[in-house]
Amino acid sequence: MRFSSLRTLVAAPPAWADVRVACVWLPQLPLRVEVLRRPALDGRPLVLGGGPGERKVVRLCSPEAERAGIVPGLPLREVVALARDAVVLQPDPVRTASALEEVLAGLQRISPAVEAADEALFLDLRGLAGLYEQDLRALERAIRAMVPPLLRPRIGLAAGKFAAEVAARTAGPGERSIVVPERETARFLAPLSIAHLPFGPDDLQRLTYLGLRTVGDLARLPFGAVQAQFGPTGARAWKLASGRDDEPITPRRYGTSVRVSLRVDDPLASVQAIEAALEHLLIAAFADPALHGRAVHQARLRALLADDTSWERLSTFKVPVADRAAALLGLKARLDLPNGLPPAPVDELFLELLGLQGDAAQQGMLFTARASQMPAIKQAGRLLRARYGGRLPLYHAREVEPWSRIPERRWALVTCDL
Repeated sequence: MRFSSLRTLVAAPPAWADVRVACVWLPQLPLRVEVLRRPALDGRPLVLGGGPGERKVVRLCSPEAERAGIVPGLPLREVVALARDAVVLQPDPVRTASALEEVLAGLQRISPAVEAADEALFLDLRGLAGLYEQDLRALERAIRAMVPPLLRPRIGLAAGKFAAEVAARTAGPGERSIVVPERETARFLAPLSIAHLPFGPDDLQRLTYLGLRTVGDLARLPFGAVQAQFGPTGARAWKLASGRDDEPITPRRYGTSVRVSLRVDDPLASVQAIEAALEHLLIAAFADPALHGRAVHQARLRALLADDTSWERLSTFKVPVADRAAALLGLKARLDLPNGLPPAPVDELFLELLGLQGDAAQQGMLFTARASQMPAIKQAGRLLRARYGGRLPLYHAREVEPWSRIPERRWALVTCDL
């Protein structure tokens, strides 16, 4: 039986009640985002290399490049010898994250519960049957309308997240969604490679030594034996292989943030220019009403660079900052670190302030200013002594028995001698 969802899955078309989760898989997203920007690259061997300061090896390659013999880990200098028309691309985390955010925003129009797990996006379909008149084809059309076709999305629908993701990864490029009814989950998974299950490389090697090649091979073993050999990971894998998947979809939590950006006509090529632009962004950010009376825990800097790549840094402040000067000081410290600056001139700079919280009071140092305060304290002591007939009602704590386990014996309250 071929599980080819909206085509010839079973004798009767799958019903909406048979599925609860949809998975949208975006394979090789960093490469497809470049194709989205430059459609002329579609169909050419594409290779993602390392960024500045990283090893010059293939990190990711398109199917066209794989057919030419290019594989991840291959030195970049050997790429052209295998594929003359290969295009080597540098990592572009900003544009990749932006494209993923747009897809997420689109899918949230279909389902309010969307979970992002790297290149796999999960939609909770419960409660949506009435909106699409229980028509899975209408749901598929709605999902595809939210994803640019050049990203080559693959879609799987099943009763659980695991089967839905496997179905999406099993679907070929350009094919319709694969639907796996709940009653057929174990049968669908049985002939597939055991590498689909959540085992690490060492455990997969052990399974190979034991002669286990498919998901069905593991499902046929006793649960207790698998759990004894592989612990909690084995127990979870056995349940998934048997079609038991009740893992909930965990929508990404959206916190309040402040975003500002600055585009320049002349690329920013010096430290002083970048710091001046950063100060300009902080002025605009702290003018936002959302920051009034609140402090910031993190700041994310993103930049589009003149060499058509991008750069990103996330900074976490040791203490939440509530003013522009403190934030600027913390961000400058990060830029001053080795490799802290963008590797190329900046065309556009983005700043996002994250982790907004109530502005906490800052406690001053207790002892550093004591010398300057002593005259005032002595004057207050003289006034109190006169008021209470020569008795000074001022006390301070003094350590008496620091080794004692009883707090009342470690410290004693004694009269101040002014």
